[in-house]
Amino acid sequence: MDYKTLFRVSANIFSGFNELLMILMKTVLPGEHPTLETVPGRFGEIIIVGEKAMMMRLTVQPNVPTPPHSHPHEQMGIVAEGEGTLFIDGEEKHIKKGTSFWVPPNAAHNFDATGDKPAVLIECFTPPREDYLEIIAKRK
Repeated sequence: MDYKTLFRVSANIFSGFNELLMILMKTVLPGEHPTLETVPGRFGEIIIVGEKAMMMRLTVQPNVPTPPHSHPHEQMGIVAEGEGTLFIDGEEKHIKKGTSFWVPPNAAHNFDATGDKPAVLIECFTPPREDYLEIIAKRK
């Protein structure tokens, strides 16, 4: 998707001028990141959206399991805080702060935080998660 198409799509999705600028600008100030609950117990903060990728901070409450899911986006990330169990295509691994991971497109996957505190993941999706952007746009 070229820059002009991204602008048109963003303009259609985001009705507010500030939200549109946030998507098209190269920086987003603290407190201006859009947030959403992706599923119960998982709270996302969209850090920035580019033409071909999107970064997100995901806070996962401990001991709130959810079933694996899949999507056509390539996903990678790093555990910034906490620990948990990562499932990717039937494989399970306990991961903790500093562990990075990659999820191929369409792979069944999930992360469940363990322990007594939330886990925080910094994730990148390519292409951007249209479903998350639509959730935010509908709130406006």
